[in-house]
Amino acid sequence: MFVRRRSPKLFITEADLYKMMQRNSANSTYQRRIPRIIHQTWKDTSIPSRWNLSVRSVRKLNADNFEYRLWTDNDMHEFVREKEPDVYANTFLTYSHNIQRVDAFRYILLYHLGGVYIDMDAGCSKSLDILLDALEALDPQAKHLAALPETKPNGLSNDFMISTKGHPLFAELVSHLSIFNHNYIVYYLTIMLSTGPLFLTINERLFSRSSGTISVRIIEGKAYSPLLLWFAGGNSWHGRDAQIIKYIYDVPRTLQLASIITAFLLIFFIYFLYSCYRRRSVR
Repeated sequence: MFVRRRSPKLFITEADLYKMMQRNSANSTYQRRIPRIIHQTWKDTSIPSRWNLSVRSVRKLNADNFEYRLWTDNDMHEFVREKEPDVYANTFLTYSHNIQRVDAFRYILLYHLGGVYIDMDAGCSKSLDILLDALEALDPQAKHLAALPETKPNGLSNDFMISTKGHPLFAELVSHLSIFNHNYIVYYLTIMLSTGPLFLTINERLFSRSSGTISVRIIEGKAYSPLLLWFAGGNSWHGRDAQIIKYIYDVPRTLQLASIITAFLLIFFIYFLYSCYRRRSVR
């Protein structure tokens, strides 16, 4: 990744989760800091049938220890308008695509309420309490805890995120939404860099854990899926992102570099033609 990391990378691994499964969490001495709330979003309360099984597994396997909240588009607008009025007026409403508002809402929601955000197409294989217990046990002195899943080749996904309320990383994510709010010409690049996985990856790398009271852990791939989660698919944003990232990762490095250079030259050429057209129109 082209952004230099400011703090050492910390992981939560498959082994950490298996150790937690063998413990009796009722006898643990660590303090619970992550709110046991699961957040999901959809445009309304009518969940598409292709995600019935995944949503049902999330609710059923976590019913004993978690509160469940489904946020509609109307709820989303009301929440952001109340909690972040400047962001709402100057950034949130200016997005060209609704998925950008959904992405931004995830960061704002976890900053203000904490808990777990999970995409509709993700189903649970086990209760998420195992993961939250492990996070709290690994960093018993930390006031702020967060966990984000790794993706290939070297980034993070925002389809599943965990945080305590008021985490400094999520404060930075919210404050940086306006900085990254640009049209990057290509649709997927605009989404991914303005609010999506690239936005999250870059800002996590730039984030500096200033003390032992702040923890950000990366969820190892095997711990993430299939141990905890499985994916239903169904033309979700997760699926489209994964295909693009996998394609970039699989091609040889020389072709990657050539593709990047070609893309930048093409973008510059299009911008140059557009600028010439604008100048001629003004005349």
